[in-house]
Amino acid sequence: MPRITRTITTENQRHAVFSYLADFSNATEWDPGTERSEPRHPGGAHSGQVYDLVVTWGNRTLPMVYETTILEPDERVTFVGDGSTTKAVDTLTFDDLPNGGTKVTYVADITLKWPYRIVEPFLGKKFTELGDEAETSLNRVLASL
Repeated sequence: MPRITRTITTENQRHAVFSYLADFSNATEWDPGTERSEPRHPGGAHSGQVYDLVVTWGNRTLPMVYETTILEPDERVTFVGDGSTTKAVDTLTFDDLPNGGTKVTYVADITLKWPYRIVEPFLGKKFTELGDEAETSLNRVLASL
């Protein structure tokens, strides 16, 4: 199972960073693989919120459904995604920096479904690239909050 882990730091305060990232509809702004993300329910980010996504993988677009399963304000948010080819668990944790900024640790555990699972060992470079692209985008977007 591939695991992507990245740490991003920003000068912005934790509450603002958490509020932005806990709303997975914002993923289109920072995740290069997310083409569309729409919440199913009103009320913004909350535990149990479900998002309908369209993600890109190579030249394919695929629907996925993500649910906010854990939301601990200003501390941690976990999204569990399910699609025809992939299951994913994305967890973001938030810590204060000495300068008043925020450190975000982003961990994505990805499981390819059968029969795609058999090619998983050969996709390490692709998953690393996805993590690098998301890290670059997160740095850019969080700097502009």
